[in-house]
Amino acid sequence: MTAPDLLIVGGGAAGLSAAATARAIDLSVELLDERPALGGNFFAGIGERTDGDGAFGPDYARGRSLLAAAGAAKLSKATLAWRIERDGRAFALGEEGPVRSIGPKRLLVATGAMERPIPIPGAILPGVMYAGAAQLMLKTASSVPSGRCVLVGSGPLLLLLAKQLLDFGVVPSALVETTPRVGFAAALQGLPAALNAPDLLRKGLALQRAIKRARVPWHRHATGVSLLGRERVEQVAFTDANGHNQSIHTELALLHDGIIPNDHVTRQLGCRESWNAAQHCFSPVTDQWGETSLPGIFAAGDCTGIWGAQAAELAGEIAALEIGRQLGRIDAQERDRRAREPLLKLKRQRAFRPFLEQRFPPLISRAEQAAADAVICRCENVTAGEIRSAVAQGATGPDQLKSFTRSGMGPCQGRSCAMAVAEIMAKEIGCSVQAVGRHDIRPPLKPLPLGKVGAAQVELETVA
Repeated sequence: MTAPDLLIVGGGAAGLSAAATARAIDLSVELLDERPALGGNFFAGIGERTDGDGAFGPDYARGRSLLAAAGAAKLSKATLAWRIERDGRAFALGEEGPVRSIGPKRLLVATGAMERPIPIPGAILPGVMYAGAAQLMLKTASSVPSGRCVLVGSGPLLLLLAKQLLDFGVVPSALVETTPRVGFAAALQGLPAALNAPDLLRKGLALQRAIKRARVPWHRHATGVSLLGRERVEQVAFTDANGHNQSIHTELALLHDGIIPNDHVTRQLGCRESWNAAQHCFSPVTDQWGETSLPGIFAAGDCTGIWGAQAAELAGEIAALEIGRQLGRIDAQERDRRAREPLLKLKRQRAFRPFLEQRFPPLISRAEQAAADAVICRCENVTAGEIRSAVAQGATGPDQLKSFTRSGMGPCQGRSCAMAVAEIMAKEIGCSVQAVGRHDIRPPLKPLPLGKVGAAQVELETVA
């Protein structure tokens, strides 16, 4: 069993920043990331690209310096932390070799964000994927759509992907934006706070100008979106802002309706969480240094709430400084001195979020109005109608719902359906989403060979 000062789970902006800061104050660090390349979602493939970063902008290139600064830490790619105990001890499985155990003095969870699942008609047809997945393919393999593609939904990532596709020479057939009219008016209320981060405002305006300049058909305020096709997606159907029914032929539909924290690890640990009404998601509760309700367990970045890549980098740095103080590498005065500027910058970054939350409220991902035949749990093929029927028969919570429908019992353990299940049950029961909650998470966090688990047990007995 290895015993570093700090174990970091997640190799994105927060994880790399924390690793770099921790090494700078002489902490021993091990970082685990299940992907074959470090960088997380924002900096995906940063250490693997050979064709430059121009299409992704200077912020993306920042990932190279983070990766270089974290290089003194032990960085383990393609390594899954499949079980983590409340004392921070973790069990990891790499591409080769047996499961190994790690007993750090402190644990930092930096697992980032995931796409908000979208249960609209036709969403499981071949030829439909999430915009975030398409962006990962673009960043890691320069893979672009070969035929007609339509971007559907709402959120800044959708606009960013449209611009990036244009930079790669791909002109989307259309952008079907589902942001309601109220989103534009409400966003003005958050504009004064957003001025704390003028660079983000400028980037947003630049994205819109680029899309308009390319003459991409842009359908705003779309409602009633559905995806049609027999063997695969063929059309995107919707009602436009004028109340007219529209249909656009496509070979690829890219969906997006915002992102939510990827908080499976903190949920498995039992960290206290709260409901973020503005972001319409759950997130673990942390103090200003990133420490959760479990002493010695920290969380930083978008797994604690959606704040963006720059904020995640700052949060990772701040958490590492407090961990350094707790382990005696620096005192409180030195921690405060080093953290003064990152804390101020983080406050400004977070001040921008209300503007985005009001400008891009989630709409097509809200499952309480999902059609009866809409598939909610993809692993077990459970529909919204089956969930409503189970509630009518007496299911009172997501874990009990498993007994009725097997919803949440597949390989993803509710990763793709937990929010939708909670929304549907809340509507049927007549209570709030936070009162319903979500499925419990049990190890393994993701599937792994049973033989590896058996080998891990032998190793633990030997260590003991």
